[in-house]
Amino acid sequence: MLLPFTVKTNNIDHLEIDGIDFKKLVDKYGTPLYIVDVKTVQNQCREYIKNFANDIFETEVIYASKAFNCIAMCQLVNSEGLSIDVSTGGELFIALKSGFDPSKIYFHGNNKSEQEIEFGVNEKVGCFIVDSFEEIDALDRIAGSRGIVQKIMIRITPGIHASTHEYIQTGREKSKFGFNVNGGSAMEAVRKIITKKNLKLAGIHSHIGSQIFNIEPYEKLISVQLKFISQVVKETGLVLEEINIGGGLGVKYLQEDRASSISELAALVKGSVEKYSEKYNVRIKKLMLEPGRSIVGNAGIVIYKIGVIKNIPKIHNYISVDGGMSDNIRPVLYGAKYSVFIADKMSITEESKDRKNWKKYTIVGKHCESGDILVEEIVLPDLETSDYIAMATAGAYCYSMSSNYNGQPRPAVIAVRDGKDMVWIEREDYEDLIKNHKKLV
Repeated sequence: MLLPFTVKTNNIDHLEIDGIDFKKLVDKYGTPLYIVDVKTVQNQCREYIKNFANDIFETEVIYASKAFNCIAMCQLVNSEGLSIDVSTGGELFIALKSGFDPSKIYFHGNNKSEQEIEFGVNEKVGCFIVDSFEEIDALDRIAGSRGIVQKIMIRITPGIHASTHEYIQTGREKSKFGFNVNGGSAMEAVRKIITKKNLKLAGIHSHIGSQIFNIEPYEKLISVQLKFISQVVKETGLVLEEINIGGGLGVKYLQEDRASSISELAALVKGSVEKYSEKYNVRIKKLMLEPGRSIVGNAGIVIYKIGVIKNIPKIHNYISVDGGMSDNIRPVLYGAKYSVFIADKMSITEESKDRKNWKKYTIVGKHCESGDILVEEIVLPDLETSDYIAMATAGAYCYSMSSNYNGQPRPAVIAVRDGKDMVWIEREDYEDLIKNHKKLV
């Protein structure tokens, strides 16, 4: 899957999403415009629940809200039976405002502030994923002052290198996240937690990275986790029965991408838990996982309007659109690549044997940066400034990483379902840019 599964080309050669012509949406809401297909999100949620259901252990699917977080998105995954993870007080606030049961919220973060910990404890968050010795002390003190025992998991660093961009590898020994297993800090953390009367350690969490195509490292991860649990029992007598394997399953951004399926990941995970439970003589009662990108990534499309087509003879050709790095920083940050369609001329971006008159372009944004590039070196036919660019796989880590750079208001996010459109996030205007500003006194 590259585009949302409700997408088709209609009889006037326009991109259509769940029965709605994209042009109707941009005429109503403007551009840039982020569009989320509700049915694709629902399908991904259901695929996770269906494929991870088994008779060996209980499974909890937890949406990684950092991928894309807003009140409506939280409500949607909640209605599909998922729990949610948050990594800041702000993400927690949004989840709570959406009506999420606090007991189904998992609070991450490698440097939670005192205020964030207090917020989570006061709101009765179900589980804290503890990431540092400082957090152990602070959480025990704050929970004790409220007279509660807080459920926690500790994040361990398994020392696994996933095949993905180094900025989104999170399981290496050289990582800012978690307690190192091989260096001994993970066991030291367990021993410290055991002495804390206001903390209850339920299990361990790990995350090896994001946008992972080769899923074999998940088997190694489960081996490391279950071996560590067996060592905890031997050295402390504490029996841990829950593991969280994090998220990271990759999705298609290009036609040639070969992403593993949810069913393939589920089969590998279930087989690995059986294999290493027997090897290390441990029993896992509950397994958790935290998909984000693979829930919402392919459900999203962004539409840009072409404003300038600049041809520099014998040097380069540019297409400038009305968005860019302020709404999608990934190409600049990670060198991320995207598939492009001409939303008002869909058939011309389909496979064609005759492209001799096509040109090589770079699609750039409107910001005052030479590096404001969305798609580099793409071959396209002649286009006009009245045309619209559609970029696939824009559901994850685009709007959630957006900014107001160059004073650019953030775009609207709308959702479609059964031929109807709904606003999830209003487009910002210029007044929004200064609503928190104060004048010089």
